Amino acid sequence: MSEEESVARLRTLGLNLYESRAYLALLNGKQLTAKQIGQFALIPQSRTYDVLESLARKGFAQATPASPPSYVPIPPKEALSSRYDSERKRIQEHVSKIHEDAQAKLEAVRDAYLSLTKDFPSSTRGGHEPDRVWVLKERENIESTLLGFIKDAKSEVLRITKPPELKSNKPLDPFYIVGLENQKLVFDALRRKVVMKWLSLAREIPTYLGLEVGEPPERRYLDRDEDITEKFLIVDNRSALLNLHDPLSPGYGYVALAMQSRAASSIFRDHFEKMWDKGKTLDEVLPRMRRLVVDVCADLSERGFGKTEVTVYRTLARLGAVTQDVLESEMAKKKVRSQDTTALCSRLIKLGLIHKDSAHRLLMIEHPMDVRASMSTGRIEPDTGTRLTTLPTVSGTNP
Repeated sequence: MSEEESVARLRTLGLNLYESRAYLALLNGKQLTAKQIGQFALIPQSRTYDVLESLARKGFAQATPASPPSYVPIPPKEALSSRYDSERKRIQEHVSKIHEDAQAKLEAVRDAYLSLTKDFPSSTRGGHEPDRVWVLKERENIESTLLGFIKDAKSEVLRITKPPELKSNKPLDPFYIVGLENQKLVFDALRRKVVMKWLSLAREIPTYLGLEVGEPPERRYLDRDEDITEKFLIVDNRSALLNLHDPLSPGYGYVALAMQSRAASSIFRDHFEKMWDKGKTLDEVLPRMRRLVVDVCADLSERGFGKTEVTVYRTLARLGAVTQDVLESEMAKKKVRSQDTTALCSRLIKLGLIHKDSAHRLLMIEHPMDVRASMSTGRIEPDTGTRLTTLPTVSGTNP
């Protein structure tokens, strides 16, 4: 262990920098005068005696009855054991005090909440809740409100959305995807028997949703981007959340209109039902997307992409948007090492076959239709100069 590492560990046990250096000097010199310790440990002369007195109080050194006085180190096992016990006790007492203070604050917050909700008059009049409309800005606020609506849902959640263009560097908006840590709320609502219907564009498969999608919510799809001109969420025909277009650009921004109004929600619900009737079911969309992935994988192979490169693309098409560790786990089943999967992904991102979302750190394929268009114009070509040649041969089964 280097001297710097030893000093760092001694400081963790409660010694300061000069004390740590002095103790190491004593361990090396066995018995030293204050002047010698100051020289060896690079301690200012004016501080040496203070440092040694403190070191003795902490149980790391002992003065000898000599003239001039000299110092000897307390054996490390004895000194460190005693110091460890005292530091552990001090930290545990500190943690206990923090816990007690936090508990007291939680109790105070709870008492305030219960008191206010009990004593404040109800905001409703005549048994009817008043309509509320408010504007939300920033992605986090929109996602928090959307999740709150879903969490409170009792019977129905309807959603119209459209997948973002992968070319954008902006994080995926919450009208399309919520953080992985919050998706539990959707499944909790399904377990409560809340009916969920998602209407989106067919191009979300297999880029965002993989070819194995099939679990609730119930899904329907429209083909053209212009078929969906707004994105919104309706809950229990009472609460609505509408994504607003950015007035400075043709796209959507992180601005939303939240409403708690039965009248407004009914208008959006009627619109949803009309568009839902026009949508194609998942069973109608999946076979077409499967064929498209098979054809594009064949085109990639013909153009010189390696089997493992094609397998990464095919695997992501099957899984949809996933984190790096999930993809590595799937590729490991095909005997591809994690580091090789990482290298492949980096290369395929550069080549325009894979996209990585910066906010959620999700990997997803570029849509097969876009890949085919890019190959026809020569924008996607294999990088034969950097291909991994030691990877195992992978079978070319359909996704």
